[in-house]
Amino acid sequence: METRTDRAQTSTPPTMASVHEPVIPLVLGGTWPSRLRDFIVRHLEFLFVLAMAVIFVVVFYFLPYKIAFLNFFFLPVLTAAYMLGRRQAVMGAVLCLLSGVLFAYYRPEWFTVAGTHLDAFLVLGTWGGFLILTSASIGSLQENLDKGFHETRRLYEDLKRSRDTEIIKKKVEDTLFLSMDPIVAKLATEGKLRFEKREISILFAELADFTTSSAESRPEVVLEDMNHFLGRVEPIVERFYGHIDKYMGDGVMVEFGAPVDLERHALLAVLAGLKMQEMVRTIKLPWRLSVGIASGPAIVGMLGVKRQAYSALGDRVNIAKRLQEICEPGRIYIDEPTYKAVAPFINATKLRLPDRDESPQPELAARLHLLEEKLRREGESAGLLEELGEVSSQLHDLTAAVDYFARALKLDPSSSKIKLAYADATIQQGEIGKVQLKGKQEKVTVYEVAGIRDRWSDSALIPPAVAAKYGRALDAELPHDIVLATEALDATVGHGRVVALLSYAIADRLNLDDETKRATLLAGYFQNLGNEVVNHHDMNLTGNLTDQESGLLEASVHASMAACRRLGYEDPRLLEIVLHHHEAWDGRGYPERLQREAIPMGSRITAVAETFSTLTSWRPYREAWDVRAALKEIRRDGAKGRYDPQVVEAITEILTPNA
Repeated sequence: METRTDRAQTSTPPTMASVHEPVIPLVLGGTWPSRLRDFIVRHLEFLFVLAMAVIFVVVFYFLPYKIAFLNFFFLPVLTAAYMLGRRQAVMGAVLCLLSGVLFAYYRPEWFTVAGTHLDAFLVLGTWGGFLILTSASIGSLQENLDKGFHETRRLYEDLKRSRDTEIIKKKVEDTLFLSMDPIVAKLATEGKLRFEKREISILFAELADFTTSSAESRPEVVLEDMNHFLGRVEPIVERFYGHIDKYMGDGVMVEFGAPVDLERHALLAVLAGLKMQEMVRTIKLPWRLSVGIASGPAIVGMLGVKRQAYSALGDRVNIAKRLQEICEPGRIYIDEPTYKAVAPFINATKLRLPDRDESPQPELAARLHLLEEKLRREGESAGLLEELGEVSSQLHDLTAAVDYFARALKLDPSSSKIKLAYADATIQQGEIGKVQLKGKQEKVTVYEVAGIRDRWSDSALIPPAVAAKYGRALDAELPHDIVLATEALDATVGHGRVVALLSYAIADRLNLDDETKRATLLAGYFQNLGNEVVNHHDMNLTGNLTDQESGLLEASVHASMAACRRLGYEDPRLLEIVLHHHEAWDGRGYPERLQREAIPMGSRITAVAETFSTLTSWRPYREAWDVRAALKEIRRDGAKGRYDPQVVEAITEILTPNA
């Protein structure tokens, strides 16, 4: 016999629901309603078939008007097709038909007036065929609907999960944006950041006299001024595609060329530094800025374990920091790799810190003068040239010293003394401009950035009279900063200004009205803004373009128009000039293959001006052309039908006024 203790050990604790409902214990456990429900669910197909058989027997055995009740069976069959599916409905229909055939065999008179077996079988066959066909059709339709419903529900659940994932991802990105560069945050969430060695440029900028000034001011004033400064720095860094690595008290560290790979990272870094200095001079803050920039290989990636940040490591990072530390406030110091990368676009001078006594030496200067007089009277001799070299070296005029020693060596190639003096002067000459940085064993060549080269003021390119006539008067019309970052990406800094002013000069020579001249000026300046849609690595490729690259160039025209609209320039003439500045006089241009007078006059002008500026500027794959060679090329292309002849004639007259 089962005891109370045995029941307690073998039974499971009652649930909260079971405590409140009456139960009738069964032999196998559980309640009778739940067991009955489970039995019906498990044997629903069998019960349906059994119910159909019972109903059929009852109808045909006990009820009159047998034929009238045949249509009754469509109702349960259709219900089965809807509830159970095609297979169960067809089985029920077949069972009804077999049952009817059985009754017709024994009682054919129930189904026909004549009462013959043939008539009864024909009636039942027709009825049963429609019953089976109907059950199969409705069952198939229901299964397809059910399948579609489940597929739709699955897709909805997937979409919901996807949306939830996107929402979570967006929240994570928004959170990361508060403490991390947006591009870094996006790449980090997508798992696309990795440690790698890459050529980049590093910029360090720090406020001078910040500590002294902040000690004398209230904390809230210092913080307000500092945030004002940083709030002006961040848009500049963003405009020139830099990544703010970290804020360091009163300073900032920025990488260019990482995490986004940019070929002209050095140029972007220097331009950003120039704009930072320009910004500090225009806002009213009690500090000045020191900027140091270095370029070269560095290791970049996410640093840290629990708290991570994207940063750079390597020797060039240290050099950039040391350059900033020795930089005089208000100036920008760069290393030699940076200078070589930006030399075609930036004016910079080699830095020479006073590391030796360079006070006036009148006795040596007088002696040098006497030796030079003697050289003019007596002519060159190895001994005299050697003496001149020694005095020039003592006066730190190493360029002259190297020249004198070289000339002396030609006259006396066997002199060991002259050879040693020449070698020593050459070494000292190479050391000029090199600075001993803290932590570096070897001296580093340092350059001070003076500003952006103004190609329009280059007398070898533009006649001085033309430059003076149009440059000064029209500078106010051109918003310089708008195109600067785009030009830096494809190494064309200064190109837009030359195209704009030269286009205006040509339009003036052709006596166009003032509104058209102004539209031509602005169109020449803005017409290459759309180059941002073209991969910067593809902008300076040589050789033929692929179809995809050609398509991107054509798309850049429309992108330039869109950029003009974003900037608020809605003049239809300006937009029309921008749209058609790649059209050709003979109809072989793009985007609409216009020809001759169908091309807007402004577009014909800016096309020629742009070609001249492109040919006469340095490119990564070639040196700049001479003005005469560029004009000759334009005239040759004009003769082939590329350019409007009167525009070609006008630019020739402007740039060769004495021809």
